[in-house]
Amino acid sequence: MKVPVHDETPTAAPDKVEVVLAARDVTKSFGAVHALKGVNFDVHRGQVTTLFGENGAGKSTLMKILSGVHMPTTGELILDGAPVEIRSTVEARELGISIIHQELSLAPNMNVRDNIFLGREIMGPRGVNFAEEERQCRILMEELEEDIDPLTPVEDLRLGQQQIVEIARALSVNSRILIMDEPTSALSAAEVEVLFKVIHDLKARGVSIVYISHHLEEALTITDHAVVLRDGVMTAYAPRAEIDLEWIVRNMVGENFDLGSPPTGYEFGETALSIEALSVPAPGGSGYSVVDRLSLNVRQGEIVCIYGLMGAGRTELMECVAGRLSASGGTIRLHGRDLAGMTIAQRIEAGLVLTPEDRQRDGLVQTMTVGQNLSLASIGAFTRRLLTSKADEQEIIERSIREVTIKTDGGGAAIGSLSGGNQQKVVIGKMLATKPSVVLLDEPSRGIDIGAKAEVFRLLSEGAKEGLAVVYSTSEVSECLSIAHRIIVMHKGKISATFGPDATKEQIMAASGEVDLQQSLTAAFGLDHCEVVTDLHQEDLALGPLGAAGGRFLTSVIADGQANVIGVGHGRTLLACVENLAPQSAPNLKVVSLMGALTTGADVNPHAVVTRLADKTGAEAASMPVPFIANSTADRDVLLGQKAAQQAAELAGQADLMIVGIGTTGAQAELVTTGMIEQAEMTGIAEAGGVGEMLGHFFDKRGKPVGREITDRILTQPLERLKGRRIVAVAGGEIKTQAIKAVLESGLLSGLIIDEHTARAIVDMDKPDTAQH
Repeated sequence: MKVPVHDETPTAAPDKVEVVLAARDVTKSFGAVHALKGVNFDVHRGQVTTLFGENGAGKSTLMKILSGVHMPTTGELILDGAPVEIRSTVEARELGISIIHQELSLAPNMNVRDNIFLGREIMGPRGVNFAEEERQCRILMEELEEDIDPLTPVEDLRLGQQQIVEIARALSVNSRILIMDEPTSALSAAEVEVLFKVIHDLKARGVSIVYISHHLEEALTITDHAVVLRDGVMTAYAPRAEIDLEWIVRNMVGENFDLGSPPTGYEFGETALSIEALSVPAPGGSGYSVVDRLSLNVRQGEIVCIYGLMGAGRTELMECVAGRLSASGGTIRLHGRDLAGMTIAQRIEAGLVLTPEDRQRDGLVQTMTVGQNLSLASIGAFTRRLLTSKADEQEIIERSIREVTIKTDGGGAAIGSLSGGNQQKVVIGKMLATKPSVVLLDEPSRGIDIGAKAEVFRLLSEGAKEGLAVVYSTSEVSECLSIAHRIIVMHKGKISATFGPDATKEQIMAASGEVDLQQSLTAAFGLDHCEVVTDLHQEDLALGPLGAAGGRFLTSVIADGQANVIGVGHGRTLLACVENLAPQSAPNLKVVSLMGALTTGADVNPHAVVTRLADKTGAEAASMPVPFIANSTADRDVLLGQKAAQQAAELAGQADLMIVGIGTTGAQAELVTTGMIEQAEMTGIAEAGGVGEMLGHFFDKRGKPVGREITDRILTQPLERLKGRRIVAVAGGEIKTQAIKAVLESGLLSGLIIDEHTARAIVDMDKPDTAQH
């Protein structure tokens, strides 16, 4: 476990250069509940400050104070070094502060456009300018890479899409401080990747971000500063480079633990739930099935996890079994009894219950108290001849609060006074209170912290030991590999694989069709473009797939007119990219080599790549007719002073895109085998710690440049001229794993096209040294 060495505990007077918004000695009480107790919190200017904490720790309350939803009981807020009172969300917005709430605050009967501009409509000479609102809405959806029609009613969107609309609404304000409270809780992996791109863009524009997430590893990939809140008190502050997952968990809950393991020591009973050839039609009569002829049996005492990406059919399967959706075919049996024609209430009475994915819409009654919500599904247990027994009801309520560990001021508390995680516990407790024989849980851990997850899974494990059949769905692999006896993977409405508890993360994700490597690399290294390609033959260097992907990328860049000048490096992968480039006419394009080369005939030197690229596009080609390396820096200056070399160097400085390869520093490095650099010189670079090379610059494993005495003799672009440029590398192969990681750590790359095996090896390494970025 890492131990922070830099103390980031807020000072009494915040540094207004470093801190844009601060809370000092803030308290907040709701009746007898003290949600915040003297909190000091800094929002770092132009960076991501991540707030970690368990459910009920006070995170959302603090964010609501910062965004004007609540006023603090005591304490003060300081904006740009001056005290400020934020009395409403309107005042907060005027000050440049926006929030994406954990619980969606959309109007379901209104369309996407009207939700985004609700309360701040764009006015024209004849009233609301709906056309301009729709135009801006479409731009926001393009930025978020989401194909959502602005005129679609929000109630017709799935939960993840609704969360995208919530994010779009906050982005539309152009705030300088953006608070994100659980923004990814309902997003797919691809949608999270896009959100992280947006966060990097916002940081580049100077926006300060406060980020809250129970997905701890996910949050670690984007945070710059970490703060932990526990029971209303700040317990730890540290920069990202000095913390790890164990540090967060220890400060959150006081100990490090996992989510448990499959319960053992007993035999499974008879089949409790039997699903045979079940099909569920897609909404809108589109003609296809979101669940397609699926069969599954679950026995008494068995815990089954259903894993799949957004749209795999997990939710539709569970809602059909519970009676919320109609089937187009197949049968569902509970202890041998056909459930066809039975209502939701009848299925609950028979012992089949569901905790839904969307707790606000489907799991809770907002006008009822905590206790009334908990006892609602068990009303038959304390009702006799139309009369209810308050004592029996209270017993159910108190037992549920105790067993599910709900943090509340009592059963009479308003449901809205609870944190999002505790509201989720109420939904689960309500269903468990009916004493079911089969329980279905759709994303039961959504919005629940690591400690609460462990408590919920413990309850399910104990229930299984008593004969309860448990089926839960999740989009988190770590939750699959916890208490489940069996893991079912769904993909496009069907079961794509079945695993036991000894399955690996890679097996599960592969079966689901998920590739999270692009998200991990993009978030970890701040990439604007990342593509991970699969080589079915699993060659050491996936030259074919890499070349095809690189060719598609170049084709798109040229066709869209994204670049007027393209600079080219060296390497076999770049030649493969050019060979896969679709022929097209681009007479206004210029392509230029970014460095010198030993000869113009070697296939791996930049000149050959430039020539072939120009041949395929009709572009104007420019090469540097000089060697790759000079005998001295003085000779290098003389060579670069030649007219053709000077013109090529100036043109390279104007490149809108640089497409490069990555090399190693070993004995078999391409620079050595092609004679572009002497073996002894490369050995010296390796001995100095160099492991990766790009454009004649060498980097150690932390991304720091080494071998400058040799690089200064290489006829290439100076390192300082590469910073902030659009540089996309095409590279792969096991032998280059360390080299690619080193170049990524340098922070110079804006894009990467890489094979799956190498990408996974990089992701599985230690977290990147974020101090480099």
